[in-house]
Amino acid sequence: MINFKNVLISITAILLIANFSFAASKKKAPKEKAPEAETKVIEEQAAPSPEPTPEAAPAPAPTPEPAPEPNKPAEANQPNPNAVAVVVNGTEITEGQINKVLDARMEQLASRIPPNMKDQYRQQMRKRLMEQLVIEEILSQKEKAKNITVSQADVNEQVQQQMKQQNLTLDEFKSLLKAYGTNYTEFEQNVRKKLAFEKLMEDEFAGKITEPNEQQAKAFYDENIEQFKEPEKIHAKHILIKAEDSNDPNQAKAAAKAKAEDLLKKIKEGADFDELAKEHSACPSGKNGGDLGEQPKGTFVPAFEKAAYALEPNQVSDVVETEFGYHIIKLVKHSEAKTTTFEQAKEKIMQHLTNQQKEGVVVNYIQQIKKEADIKFTNPEDNFETPAPRPVMPERTRPDKNEPNN
Repeated sequence: MINFKNVLISITAILLIANFSFAASKKKAPKEKAPEAETKVIEEQAAPSPEPTPEAAPAPAPTPEPAPEPNKPAEANQPNPNAVAVVVNGTEITEGQINKVLDARMEQLASRIPPNMKDQYRQQMRKRLMEQLVIEEILSQKEKAKNITVSQADVNEQVQQQMKQQNLTLDEFKSLLKAYGTNYTEFEQNVRKKLAFEKLMEDEFAGKITEPNEQQAKAFYDENIEQFKEPEKIHAKHILIKAEDSNDPNQAKAAAKAKAEDLLKKIKEGADFDELAKEHSACPSGKNGGDLGEQPKGTFVPAFEKAAYALEPNQVSDVVETEFGYHIIKLVKHSEAKTTTFEQAKEKIMQHLTNQQKEGVVVNYIQQIKKEADIKFTNPEDNFETPAPRPVMPERTRPDKNEPNN
């Protein structure tokens, strides 16, 4: 099944043509993090935190810019929205157009950016965004010159495919888009741009793409065998009961344990596990019936993991104590470690090798149309072809070596 996050990334990759890569649609999406009560290691966390975060919101598709120089002064005032920032082959792009997108991206990244560095981040992001908008404009002009159009029916078909692959209703689809910092209208616009770009590139690909053979695919498989290995995993649910704040911690713990044991008794008597989780669990997963999803070995704290891996499917554990409280665990599924065979992976590898060739064609094409375009910047500092000094992360924001990687 195509991961929805990958779909967003692939569309964004086309819009961020300056760094376009068909490989973006093949990247593995970050694994959803287990809720706070059991997480042993928080991977891909947006910013270091003293304790595990609850359900992490999906990361926005655009990649955050690196931290800028902290001492660079911010602009005192925003420019006139009607002021022209750049002219591309005679077509004007205004400050208002730029700031509309910038504001949206800054909002998406708000929780990741130190408050005292937001102005510097915005300045750096502006330059990247300027390049994106310039390339989009050039591509739009190329598409118009070739009379390339995309019908609403084509857009609808593409959107319906995404909804079907994700097994989502329209309302669920719109909610997921909102979680990614966009909306249905913007998604349709991006799909339209994606389809138009694909049509534009058809002529460019002609005669330049060689179909990979099985020998090449096997060589790729052998050289990247680790990518085809899947670790041992479990799919589990749980109910977490935490000790309430109290002047007597021992009494609070005893009360929490007693409540957990009472719930376990109800489960053994036939009560619905999911409903009890929704009603009583202190973990964010409670709203989903305590479902933690499928997680690889090493995700959970030792006590939780030892108990979970000792269960058989549909079996419920005794009350398990961890530093987060008292858990009742139900195992849904246990999957052993495995390696995808070459025969199973061959088709996707072939597509990957083909996409690598397309990537090269696209990059060359984009570089060429940028060189040919007449681009006039109102502010020379907006020229994205001018290398910017490598930013330096302030010492206080450097992650500690013992903290999880961002």
